[in-house]
Amino acid sequence: MSNALRVGVVGHGNIATIAQLPTLVTRDDVEMAALVSILPDPEPVKRRWGFQNAYPTLEAALDAQELDAVFILTPRSEHLAMTKTALEAGVDVFCEKPLATTAAGAQMLAETAEKNGRILQVGFNRRFAPVYAAAHDSFGETGASFCVAQKNRAGSEYRATFENAIHMVDLVRWFCGGEPVEVTAYAAGEDKWQEDGISALIHFDNGHTGVVVGARNAGGWNERLDAYGQMTSASVVAPDSVTITRPEGTSLREMTPENFGWATATETMGFAGAVHHFLDRVRDRGVPLVSGVEAVKTQQLLERILEVSGLPTDEQPGRVWSSHAKK
Repeated sequence: MSNALRVGVVGHGNIATIAQLPTLVTRDDVEMAALVSILPDPEPVKRRWGFQNAYPTLEAALDAQELDAVFILTPRSEHLAMTKTALEAGVDVFCEKPLATTAAGAQMLAETAEKNGRILQVGFNRRFAPVYAAAHDSFGETGASFCVAQKNRAGSEYRATFENAIHMVDLVRWFCGGEPVEVTAYAAGEDKWQEDGISALIHFDNGHTGVVVGARNAGGWNERLDAYGQMTSASVVAPDSVTITRPEGTSLREMTPENFGWATATETMGFAGAVHHFLDRVRDRGVPLVSGVEAVKTQQLLERILEVSGLPTDEQPGRVWSSHAKK
C-alpha cells in the first residue's frame, strides 16, 4: 500500500521470532523493508518474514533506504548504541527491554528521542497482556492501594533481577502510580551476579504500596499479580486468567476458552499488543504507554532496588550472559 510504514528489524532471535515478527507480518500497513542480521547468509530469514532487503549493520540499512521505524531486538548490551543511531537518523524506535544497561543510559536515549521528535517505546509487554490490562483498568485512574507482583522460576541467570524481574517492577509502578519515595529490598544467593532471587517493598508518594518478588529457586515457572483498593480485588495468574472481585460479585476472564484454545504467548503475554500500540503511535504521533520516559522511571526504580539489596547495578566486566533457568 502506498502509505505503508517502512519497517526495519535488527535481530531475529527467540523473542523476535515468537513475538514481534509474527505480529508485524499480520499488518497490511507495514512494509518489511530491512532486516539487519549478523548471519553470513541471512537469505532464509529474509524470505521467511518477507523482508525486501538484508544488511549486516543498522548503519548500512539507514544509509541504503529511508525507514519510518526500527525494532531493536538485540541483546541489551547493544540497545543504547543502536537506538541512539536510529533516533538521530530521524527514525522512530521500538526497543526491547531494558532500554539500556544503566538508568543513565536510558535517560540519555529518552532525551535523544525528545530532542529529535521521535517516538520511542520500550518492550514492557505485560502492560498489553489482556489479563494485566483488565486488572489495571478495574482500579481506574486512582490506581491500586496495594499491589504484589511475582515472577518466579526454577534456575537463575546472569543478572536475573535486571533481566527478568524488571517486568514486575514496571507492573507495580503502573498499578500503584505515583513516584517511589522509600524502598526496602533483600536478595538471596551467594553469587550477586546470578542471584537466587529478590524481594522488595516500595512505598509511593500517593500512599500506595507495591511488593515485588522474583524467586529464582522456585519449583517451576509462575507469574502472578494481586492488587487491592477501592473495594476491589484483582488477581492475575499470567497469562491465563484474571479475577475481579467487588462487593456485588466476582468476574472471571480466562484466555484459553476465550480464544477457543488457540491463544498463544504472542497475544496472551502482550507482545502483539505492544507492537500494534507502537505502530499506531508512529502513525498518530501520540505518546506510547511505555515511552522512553516511562521506561527510565522503571529502570531508575529497579536500580534503587538493586542498590538497597546489595546487588550490582552495572555489568560485570568480562562476564557474558548465561542461564540455568528451566522452563
